[in-house]
Amino acid sequence: MEDELSRAFRYAFEFYFKRLGIIVVFSIPFIPAFLIPVLVPAPTYLAIGGVFVRTGSIPELSLLDIIFTALAYGIAVFLIADTLVNINIVVRSKRTLTSIGHEVAQALGTYAMRIFYIYTMVLLLLFIAQLVTYDNPFQSWLYPIFTLLLTGLLFFVPPAVVIDNSDTPSAIRRSVAMAVHNPHFVLLWVVIALAGVSVAKLLGDLIFSNPFSGYFVLLVNSLILLPFLTLLQTQMYMEKYPLAR
Repeated sequence: MEDELSRAFRYAFEFYFKRLGIIVVFSIPFIPAFLIPVLVPAPTYLAIGGVFVRTGSIPELSLLDIIFTALAYGIAVFLIADTLVNINIVVRSKRTLTSIGHEVAQALGTYAMRIFYIYTMVLLLLFIAQLVTYDNPFQSWLYPIFTLLLTGLLFFVPPAVVIDNSDTPSAIRRSVAMAVHNPHFVLLWVVIALAGVSVAKLLGDLIFSNPFSGYFVLLVNSLILLPFLTLLQTQMYMEKYPLAR
C-alpha cells in the first residue's frame, strides 16, 4: 500500500507537469519578489538563489535607507504571499471545479493579506531574535534553533489559508497542529528543497560565472523549484483529509 509521503510526492509531481504552463505563469512574481530587496540600499546579497541581509550592517543604514528597505521587503513578502496563494488556488480549483480567474481575483485581498500578515510577523520575530542574540556566544545555536522551530510550526500556513479558507489565527493553529502531528512531512520537504537548491547551485556554477550564476539559481528556484515545493506542501497538507487521497 502506498504510504502518505510517497502519495503526496506523486500527486505533486503529476499535478506539476499536468498544469505546468499555468503554474509557471503564476510563479513569475517570485522573480521580482527576490530581486526587489537586492535593488534597495540595504546590505543584501544573493546566495543559493535567495536574498539575505547582513544584520550586523543595519546600524550603518540611515533612517531613509531603513524605510526604503522595510518597504521593499514588505512588497517582496506580499508578492511571495500572493504567488503562494495563486498556486494553491490552482490545486483547489481541481477539487472544487471553480474558475481559477475568479478565485485569483478574490484571493488578492483575502488569502494573500492573511499570509502576508503571518509572514511579516515571522520576519519581525526572526529579526528581533537576531538582534537579541547579537554578540551572544551561543547565537550560532540559538538563532538557527529558533528559526527552525518558528518556520517549522508555521510551515503549513499557505494551504491552511487557501484550502481551508482559514482566518489568520485559525491558519496558525491548523499549521501548528499539522506540523506537530506530521513532522516527517516538514523534514522531507526540507530535504527535497535542499537537494533541489544544491543541484541548481551546482549547475549554475558550472554554466555561469559570478554574479550570473546567482541569478540563474534565482530563476530556477522561482520558476521550477519553488512552484513544485509549494505543490508538495499543499499535497502534504491535504493528506489529513482521507477523501483527498
